[in-house]
Amino acid sequence: MSTDPFPERVVARKLCQQKGTINSTVSISKLQRFSEYLHDQDGQVTVSLLFDRDDSGLRVVQGQIETTVRMLCQRCLEPTEVEVVASELNVTLADSETEASKIAEKFSGPLDKLEIIVCEEGELELLSFVEDELIMSLPVVVAHEDKNCNIELNVIQASSHSVEPAKGNIEGLEVLEKLKIELQKDKQK
Repeated sequence: MSTDPFPERVVARKLCQQKGTINSTVSISKLQRFSEYLHDQDGQVTVSLLFDRDDSGLRVVQGQIETTVRMLCQRCLEPTEVEVVASELNVTLADSETEASKIAEKFSGPLDKLEIIVCEEGELELLSFVEDELIMSLPVVVAHEDKNCNIELNVIQASSHSVEPAKGNIEGLEVLEKLKIELQKDKQK
């Protein structure tokens, strides 16, 4: 598939009439809000969109947006690669808030399946659209596939199973002191 230069704004009505497509890439560094969630801004986002009209004549954007990024693992706080895919996009375009409300009223399916974007002055901010779809597709929890990525956490969990339950506050502090000493010994190894 050949890629075209990425347009930051498009005239949505015209693209839908022409059944236009956008097959392009955009640098992650151009997506400032999306970049805030990432470890670094390296990489490209692949955008494959079709502008068309649905069976009822409404203007729609369909397609897929995907990238692979590096985010911080929430277990070990080290970078891990994460595939972010906004697939099966099916977004309805409206020219005004009034039109968007009418579309929502007439929609017969579940409302969580309806996504409407208002195109101000007939233009779609494609860069913002791509960024929004990627942000909504981010994983809730980021972690390495290897569940043992945090060695210190594993040591603490293993030590806590071998320690007897503490009686009272002073004994509890003694148990914590023992854990601290064990961790320091493991770090020196």
